[in-house]
Amino acid sequence: MIERYPRLMRLMHWSAAALILPALLIGLALAYKLVVPDSPAADWWTDVHVLLGLSALGIMLLRIIIALRSAKPPIAGTRTEVLAARSAHFALYLLVIILPLSGYAGWIAYGEAPKPFGIPLPKFEPLATFLESKKAGEWLWPVHEYAGLALTALLVIHVAAVVRRSWLARNSDKIDGLNRMRAGPAKPL
Repeated sequence: MIERYPRLMRLMHWSAAALILPALLIGLALAYKLVVPDSPAADWWTDVHVLLGLSALGIMLLRIIIALRSAKPPIAGTRTEVLAARSAHFALYLLVIILPLSGYAGWIAYGEAPKPFGIPLPKFEPLATFLESKKAGEWLWPVHEYAGLALTALLVIHVAAVVRRSWLARNSDKIDGLNRMRAGPAKPL
């Protein structure tokens, strides 16, 4: 039985976090018009948002493959706590996949693929024709926005749960909470 996640899984976890958090913050700033809409600044931030989201998607897909093949430390707690933790992680993975895919498909549904910083991304013509004919943009953008809000809420809950578990494990010999996923020694020196 291992006590911590393997090094590669920890690296993937923190890499995904480093991409997802700013992508969410930028997305929220754009959605709530904290950046002037249809301005050069909004275009620049949209380009950054798209690149961060697609990069996070790539890391998460790779992470899923690695997670399916890696040993993981058991989750301590009651049956309810274990079920809640597993359900929350499943929802996190699902949302991190749905979010960039719905955004990308939303662009395509309106007749173009995103071009972050002038880099043309594939339009996937058969998919584009289907999405345009079904007026999918009308429901894909709300899916993207609500998935972003749901992911933001779930990440806040996730961080709170990690802090709680770390606090509860602080005076014991067991490795739990943040110690299962952090770099360096298993316990702070």
